[in-house]
Amino acid sequence: MRILVANDDGIESEGIKTLAKVLSEHHKVTVVAPDGNRSAFSHSLTISKNLTFKKVESEFGFEAYSVSGTPADCIKFALHYFSDEKFDMVCSGVNMGNNLGSDIMYSGTVAAAVEANFLGLKSIAFSNTGRSDFDFKSNEKVIAEIFDRLAEIASVKYALNVNMPNYDPIGVRFAPIGIQKYSDSYVKNEDGTYRLIGEPTEIEQNRDCDVELSRRGYVTVTPVLYDRTDYDAMKRFKDIEL
Repeated sequence: MRILVANDDGIESEGIKTLAKVLSEHHKVTVVAPDGNRSAFSHSLTISKNLTFKKVESEFGFEAYSVSGTPADCIKFALHYFSDEKFDMVCSGVNMGNNLGSDIMYSGTVAAAVEANFLGLKSIAFSNTGRSDFDFKSNEKVIAEIFDRLAEIASVKYALNVNMPNYDPIGVRFAPIGIQKYSDSYVKNEDGTYRLIGEPTEIEQNRDCDVELSRRGYVTVTPVLYDRTDYDAMKRFKDIEL
């Protein structure tokens, strides 16, 4: 397959190098990623300024380019720039940090995969759930073991959101989205600016959701839709006049 690889941590991230390296062993890989960290940029696009697009020297022997925009920009621009070379799939990551539960709303990594769905391509987003000292070697093994099966079940209707522990997992499970909450606070810096900090907090929820299974050491796989319509509410609203 011809695979487009992107992320939100930036072109120099070890995570994207890991993902591209593993996939390039059996597929033709092209990397198009932000020129710097764009974590938590969600599905934003750059519309108020021009983008720069540069070829980057790659240590693994595949094509790599940087874009001065967001993860979604990277997908949209790459499919325009390489319009004569059809991609079969988009893979995003490996993100440095989890994209579990409600965090997917903020994730540029997941947004890149969803943008691929918008544009008619299958997609998979990969994340490492660690907080620091990321063990991408264990992620390499997981991706190599499950990628072919994931590619078979991938669809243009949903993005597969894959979260891998920062160590060898105990198994792989499909899981619905859970709730990921943090002890958020804003800390004032010496220059008068503020910085958001926080740690994950535990709440009572479905033990088989992605958040809880991940905490127990599983790789979780969740099909994510961009359609956020509440269809139960739509049924209740059917006979309401405004």
